[in-house]
Amino acid sequence: MSAVVITVAQQKGGVGKSTLAAHLAVAFAQQGYSTMLFDTDPQGTCTHWHAQRKKDDIGLVATSGWRLTRDLSMARETNDVIIIDTPPHAEMDIKVSVRAADLVLVPMQPSPADVWAVKQTFRTISSESRQCLAVLNRVVHRANITEETKQKLQQYEIPVAEQELGNRVLFAASMESGLTVLDGFANPSQIEITNLVRQLAAKLGLAFKGKAKPSAAAAKKAGADEVSASPANPEQGHETMVVKKKAVAKKPAAKKPAAKKPAAKKTVKKAAAPKKKAAAKKPAAKKPAAKKPAAKKAVKKAPAKAQLKLAA
Repeated sequence: MSAVVITVAQQKGGVGKSTLAAHLAVAFAQQGYSTMLFDTDPQGTCTHWHAQRKKDDIGLVATSGWRLTRDLSMARETNDVIIIDTPPHAEMDIKVSVRAADLVLVPMQPSPADVWAVKQTFRTISSESRQCLAVLNRVVHRANITEETKQKLQQYEIPVAEQELGNRVLFAASMESGLTVLDGFANPSQIEITNLVRQLAAKLGLAFKGKAKPSAAAAKKAGADEVSASPANPEQGHETMVVKKKAVAKKPAAKKPAAKKPAAKKTVKKAAAPKKKAAAKKPAAKKPAAKKPAAKKAVKKAPAKAQLKLAA
């Protein structure tokens, strides 16, 4: 079976193409698919990220230009999923990557500048007759501009992915070490990527082996935990650890008062001991009173002697 190809394209720079491409590659690899990441951007962001990664779960090909078609042809036969990261401002390379794709993802921020810039990208995609999805990235939730951007895209008949990606530092911070938000971080970012991949898999006819979609309440609770953990540190992976350490540190503190109770009982017993000694001394004070009857006997004998003398 030939590989499914997903191209991440956007002629505007700084919209998070490489970050999204790396996260999609990890997500499909965790689903059990043999995954290859193509880096066609001269900046080599995905190449640098892959060099830092300590796992061999994802392959990488750094290529561009006329070599892309040849390298893609070879990779299709040995992989299940291919993710292509494209450069900005390179219409010819983007056309080749779009032409090879089964689905084109266009990451964009909810802003007028991104809406204006995305028109040219979608013209290129339409000229190659490829299905596509705009993915709203770095979204500030409950912001009016997000809804306004969606309405603009609907007017241009540009389909938008149901799942949005929030404006979270962890997306970028995790990549510094060759990781993603899917590599051991329990946070809202992980839920967002998982839900996005679930939607893409359904669109491409791929089986999705992940857990059931979490409820909206669970997602909101996870978001609240992320904000409340440590406002000074936006990296959720570290925040979660800090919260756990605090919870463990409080437990011994709660046990200390219980340990002091036996010591308090001992002091009560020591105070009772002197009372017993005082009670033992009281009978000793009564002994002089027992000598009084002996004095009375001596008085009784005196008259008896006097009687004897009279008789004599």
